[in-house]
Formats: sequence, structure tokens, C-alpha cells
Amino acid sequence: MSKKNSNVLKNRNNELTSLLFGSPFKNKTKTTRSFSERAKTKQSTSEKNTEKPTINIKPNKQLTPAWFDEDDDDFEGITEDDQISQNQENTNEKNFEKTTNTKKKTKTLNGEKITINRNLAKTNEIKKPQRKWAKIKNKDKTKTNEDLLANQTSTSSSLLRLSKKLPKKMISLTKLKDLNWQSKNTSAITSVDFHPGGEICSVGSSDRTLRLFQCDGVKNTMLKKITFSDLPIKESKFCLNGEQIICAGDRQHMYIYDLRSDNVSKITQLMNKKIDQLKSFCVSDPLRLICLVDVSGSILMIDQRSKQWVKDLVPPMPAEAISFVPNTNKLISTGKSGEILVWDVRNRQCVDKFEDIGVMNSTSIAASGNLKYYATGSTSGVVTIWNAKKREPLKSLMNLTTNSNLLQFNHDSQMLMMASSEKKNALRFVHIPSFTVFSNFPDPQTYVNKVTSFNISNDSTKIVIGNNSGNVYLYRNVYYQKW
Repeated sequence: MSKKNSNVLKNRNNELTSLLFGSPFKNKTKTTRSFSERAKTKQSTSEKNTEKPTINIKPNKQLTPAWFDEDDDDFEGITEDDQISQNQENTNEKNFEKTTNTKKKTKTLNGEKITINRNLAKTNEIKKPQRKWAKIKNKDKTKTNEDLLANQTSTSSSLLRLSKKLPKKMISLTKLKDLNWQSKNTSAITSVDFHPGGEICSVGSSDRTLRLFQCDGVKNTMLKKITFSDLPIKESKFCLNGEQIICAGDRQHMYIYDLRSDNVSKITQLMNKKIDQLKSFCVSDPLRLICLVDVSGSILMIDQRSKQWVKDLVPPMPAEAISFVPNTNKLISTGKSGEILVWDVRNRQCVDKFEDIGVMNSTSIAASGNLKYYATGSTSGVVTIWNAKKREPLKSLMNLTTNSNLLQFNHDSQMLMMASSEKKNALRFVHIPSFTVFSNFPDPQTYVNKVTSFNISNDSTKIVIGNNSGNVYLYRNVYYQKW
């Protein structure tokens, strides 16, 4: 590797580390220097354009108004009495300017509180507008084109965010720039996952590459690219609260990428367990566990830190899909029998079981964060939503006609995302708890091809969708919008 390429790689690693773990001292120095330079430039320009002296004010980190008068709230405008006394006010204004010419008066002004007559302040503001560098920037001017477009296409978005309940029938999504537009994958996107902080997204592909992108919706800068010569990635997940990424596939080994050290390690043996065919994969940071389903249908439990095998959970019928129940010590699994098994991973025992007689060959499963719902998908495309406590089906959704192999609830359990990888545009959003599908997505203008993976950020503001053509689409959920 040349010295130039080494420096480029080092800079990218530093950028990734700074985004994920912060670099407060470095950023603070840079921001202060650039702001001071801008202030000096504005000050020198002002002195050239006018002979009147100016007051040198030390720039703060956060811009504030030049003064605040408590009487301004009651002030309704300049009255006739104010106009009659205008000459006297102009005289006061000149005297005020003269006092600022001396160093002694300047120090006194900086060290003591100054009370300014409200009429004088108003007149001074009209006659001598505030300097540009002293004005507080209008937030609208700092918005990107995507922000303005979102406001134009979603006029009711601000009203929607005031409601605690997600409106049904219509979902408000804004399409942003493709996440991987700078470095498109050459084959299907098999896994996408958001960092817990929401600013970074990992993209795994069957072309043996793992890419990390800054998920800002504007530049979507690629921060890292790793190629595994002997592992077509089938699943990749952040673990250890975003410190590592674990990559797995249809091989007897896995890879771990450590974001802090920028090192890649290979796990070759798990107590001689065979994982030639990976069926399902999930991660739980609170429980420090990684669980996967091997070719036999057994559930392997792996410790996140040591990467050592802990125990096998063996269901009566081979498992096809698994998912952790958020904020609990439970794991749920399903398989060809259509039954749902609830496991206690601490005691490593099955503690509950229930099934839907009308559905067989389940291929996916998900649990809601509020612990009220489970969802299962089947080879026929039917998605069943369950009452987790009463162990009974609440709704069977028939919107998909092929294998519904992708399911995910959002963070507040008001929305379910479901898709099938076997048919083009087979992607739907379900409103919870009305259990109805949003009718406006995908619309006739939306084309996502065959969806092979998707993920919703922890705050539901962002959604990424990967397809069989190597594209990763990025959407902003206007209802949950915070950025």
C-alpha cells in the first residue's frame, strides 16, 4: 500500500471514529478558530465602509441578541410622544457612541450591565441595522433542499407530529438520495443495519463486501469498505452497543469488525458446530447474546464478548426464524409447523408455545417493543399478527402473495414493515393497532424492485431498503422526523 493510500485510509478511519465516538476537543478548536476568522473579516470590512467606531465584541459559541429589554413585550410601536422626543434621543445616541471610543469606557461596558432606554434601542435598530455577523441566523436558511421539499410535499407533517398516535391510511415518506450512490454494490443487498446512534448504516452484500455509510440524506459519505474473500455476507449486525459488527453467511466461520480498533477478526470454530447454511440471525445487546439458526434447525447461543458458544436451544420441530423480544430475556422462534415457541434464554428453556392452525411453513418472525404483539410471515405470503399475552391471532394480512420473509416493528410499535424477496415491489407498511395497510406506499411512481433487506432506525425517522440490484434506498419518515 502506498503512503498516499495509507494516509487516505487513516483519515477515513479517524472520520469514522469521530462520528461514532466523538472528538470534542478537536472539533471545538476548529469551530472557534473559523468563527473568529469570520468575525475579524466582517469587522475589517465594516471599518472600511464607515468612519464610525465599532464595539469589539468577543464572539460566543452560541449567538445571542445584542440586548434584551423586558419592556419590549409591552411595546406597541413608536408613538407621537416618541417622535417629539426624537431629537433628545439622537443626542443620547451620539453621547453613547462617544463613550465607546475610549478604552476605559469599553472595559466598563464589557464588565457592567448597561440599561438602554427602550425608545433609544428601537430608534437605533431602525436607523442602524444590526451587523450581519451579530444576527441570529434564520433556521429556514440553513435547511437543505430535501428539508424544503419535505415541507412542500407534506404540509400536514407538523400537525401529525403533535399527535401521539400515528395516523392510519396514509404514510408520509420522503425519498432521499440513495445511501450507496457513491459506491453501488454489484449484487443483492443481503443485510442493512443502523448503528444505535442512527447516524451510521452498515450494508452487507453477497458480493463479499461490508460498507459503512454516514446516513445524513445529503452526501451519504462512504466511511469504510471491507472485502471478505471467503464470505458472501448473508447477515451483518451491530453488537456491543455499536462497537462491533458481526458478519455471517453460509460458511463455518464468521467475521468481526471492531470499529474502535479498525481490526477484523475471524471466528473459525464454535465448538465444532456446523453453520454451513444460515437460516436466521439476531442480536441482543442487553443480554450480550448472538443467536443463529443452523442447517439442522437448532438455535445456537453465542456470547457477544467472548464469541464462544454458550448452548443450543433445540425446538421439537426445526426452527426457521428467530427474534429477541425487546427489553426482556425472551427469544421467540417459529418454523414449518407454524407454531410459536417462547424461550427464556437465561434458564435456556421453552416457557410457552402456541400455534395458528390455519398457517403453515412460517419463515419470519418479529416482536413489538411494547410486548403486545408478535408477527409471523409464511411461504404463502400471509402475515399473522398475534396478541402476545392472550396467545391468539388478531389479524391475518393477505397483501403479499409470495413468501413474506422480512418483518420488523418500529420502535414504538405503531408500525410493522413487511416484504417478500420473491416479487417486485412486494413491500408494505402496516398501521398498528388498526392492522390496516397504508394505501399510498408503494405508489405507481415508486419502484424498489425485489426487496432483499430493510431496516428502521431506533427512532423511526429513517428507513433503508436494499434490493436485488444492489441499490440501497433511503427514506425519511416525516411523522417521526427530528433531523
